[in-house]
Amino acid sequence: MPTGRTAWSLILVLTTLLSFPIAPTAAQSTPPAGSAATPDASTLPALPQSSYDVIRLEQDGQIVPYVVWADWMPALVTTPDGGAWVFFSAQARTADGLGPRHLYASRFDPKGAAWLPAQPLPGGDIQFGPAAAVDSKGLVHLVFSDRTSDTPDALSTLVYTHSDAGGVWTPPVPVAPDPKAGHQMMPALAVDRADRVHLLWRDQRNVAAEARAALVANADVFASDLVAGKWSPPVQVDTRASADLNAGWPVLAADGDRLVALWSIYKGTTSEEMKSAVRVEWSSRPAATPGPWSKPQTLLDRTGGDTGGRSLDLAPDPRGGVVLVYGRLGQQTNSLFLRRLPTGATTWSAETGIASGDLGYLPALAVAPDGTLSLVFNSGRNRDVEVGALMLRAGADRPDPLLTLTPGEDGEHGRATLALAADGRPWVTYMHGGNGGANATEMRALRGARLAS
Repeated sequence: MPTGRTAWSLILVLTTLLSFPIAPTAAQSTPPAGSAATPDASTLPALPQSSYDVIRLEQDGQIVPYVVWADWMPALVTTPDGGAWVFFSAQARTADGLGPRHLYASRFDPKGAAWLPAQPLPGGDIQFGPAAAVDSKGLVHLVFSDRTSDTPDALSTLVYTHSDAGGVWTPPVPVAPDPKAGHQMMPALAVDRADRVHLLWRDQRNVAAEARAALVANADVFASDLVAGKWSPPVQVDTRASADLNAGWPVLAADGDRLVALWSIYKGTTSEEMKSAVRVEWSSRPAATPGPWSKPQTLLDRTGGDTGGRSLDLAPDPRGGVVLVYGRLGQQTNSLFLRRLPTGATTWSAETGIASGDLGYLPALAVAPDGTLSLVFNSGRNRDVEVGALMLRAGADRPDPLLTLTPGEDGEHGRATLALAADGRPWVTYMHGGNGGANATEMRALRGARLAS
């Protein structure tokens, strides 16, 4: 069994996308090149976009080039004042070479109508996996994993910070420290309508010491709530049926007075075993009552194609309930499906197909106040990757035509994140890589992106 640095490297191989051009979702098999499925990235139509913004990065008072750590998805949130924040892991490129893999934060200043240079957050040499949420007052809450260094004994600790009214971040503090926690990763944040902050993440405290040291993926999903400025004691959400079944990649949404959580279950420890989730489970609990969650139930399995991991996204519907979009990856195509859980219901709707082809990888979902769904994702694979999008209007049976958001930009583009601005228009951030390059070298943004004609 792998240990130390090897275990950390293995989990990156198994549950993240290791190089920028690769399109399929994390922990999924790769469809063969030359798929006959349609449409693909080269055939998707495009709408003119007003412009795109390049997120600059500041290091020691200087604007410098950088390399994005593409293994970890960025986080994007918009604020009630017309502003926004994007968080991403990157290495500054200076005369001395590449710097540490810090988490950087860039704010869109609504008064100046511009993205301010990204600044590093305080902490260790390795920071990744940001999760962010905004409350009704515009306060931005942020959780991420922090490691002091890239050494076997430097575990990733989950830390929390929030912005003040001036956009200044409080010193990050540990959320749920424990000597047995191991690597804490994959946070998911939600703010309910009473501005209570809720968190899910992956943690190793309830697995045997040998398993904890052997593989980072030997872990469970835990939950905590921010109560009176302090995080409540962690509660395990999943139920471990056997030692070789592990939970990861949680997602979380607040539906009125209820929290809804999903996570993926993986069996075994080999790379082949962990390419696909055995199943996706879900649970719920009242938002106002920290404590036990309902008994986990299976929502998705491998029937119809591989799923789980980063092939799904969950979002609240402002009209009530939550919406789930997920991919099922077969040997020739990736198909996107939609399911809903109405407010107070314990049964999900039947799945509805919304798209299929060499597209739909790494979906990011947002739901407008009228119920319109906006979705962005990777389209294509290898050296032909662009940001795809679709919109499903409220009450419609089928989405508007699929689109490419980045057709006129050189290079490759993907790993898109999505948020709705105060005016209801979609904002999108994504990674850019130059032609023939092996790295993502910029974060870019579309404000008021057009997802439909």
